[in-house]
Amino acid sequence: MNLRSLKTKIKSIGNVGQITKAMQLVSAVKMKKSQGLASQGKPYRSTLELTMKRIVATGSQIEHPLTLVKKNQNLPKLAIVISSNKGLCGVFNFNLFKFLDKQFGAGLKDYEFVVMGAKAQQFLFHYGAKIVADFSNKLPFENNVNALYDLLVERFKSDQVKTVELYYNQFVSSLVYKPTKKVLLPMDVSSFYDQDEKITTQDYLVEPDPFRVLDGLFSFYIESTIRGAIMESEASEHSARMIAMKNATDNTSELVQRLSLLRNSLRQTRITNELLDMNTAKLAVS
Repeated sequence: MNLRSLKTKIKSIGNVGQITKAMQLVSAVKMKKSQGLASQGKPYRSTLELTMKRIVATGSQIEHPLTLVKKNQNLPKLAIVISSNKGLCGVFNFNLFKFLDKQFGAGLKDYEFVVMGAKAQQFLFHYGAKIVADFSNKLPFENNVNALYDLLVERFKSDQVKTVELYYNQFVSSLVYKPTKKVLLPMDVSSFYDQDEKITTQDYLVEPDPFRVLDGLFSFYIESTIRGAIMESEASEHSARMIAMKNATDNTSELVQRLSLLRNSLRQTRITNELLDMNTAKLAVS
């Protein structure tokens, strides 16, 4: 390798390092924004859970279509998978797909899929899965929540699926995120029931009636859960991309340093050879 090509290579790698550094900073800002949005929705979901718990604690016998377990066990399950549209985010999508492979295994034929993210669409397509809806093109993803809710509720109420599950990367910290599964339908009202709280809770007069109140609360809760999963997935994606770009920036800096040492060594060798040639020529003339 001559000095000119080596100099060009060092300059190119340095430019790549500047790009990855910029992408790292952008991802850090986006991660903080998504993390803040995800955190803002948690008090809302907690209040919804508390309200539903109080209504269930009244002892009212409530049979809602979204809480009924399907008797036909031959119905497929509906899985909502949230991934990213873009790459360059380390093992963010890989860990999620590995988790999906572990969850489904040979039972893939028992599932229908709704995807939100081009990477999930590509993976499930090559996996041979049945994709019934793709919400990857409409950005941002949270704009799809209402349409997604209508789709999954319509398929559940019309006995086209027996359960609805949600798969995404849950944001834990800027360095940690983990693949997560949540069962959205049928709603398990027993999960809102607390025996100790029932003893201390006063009797509530629910108007117009518990069914109609829970109907609205279930809708708000499911939509909020999906929206929160999208925000946490985006925060995890930006976190993974920030880490990946930081590693890439560090690698480019190390590579530039090694190539610079090689360039200096080649230049020193070239200078030494030229001095030897000059000295040899001088000795020959004298």
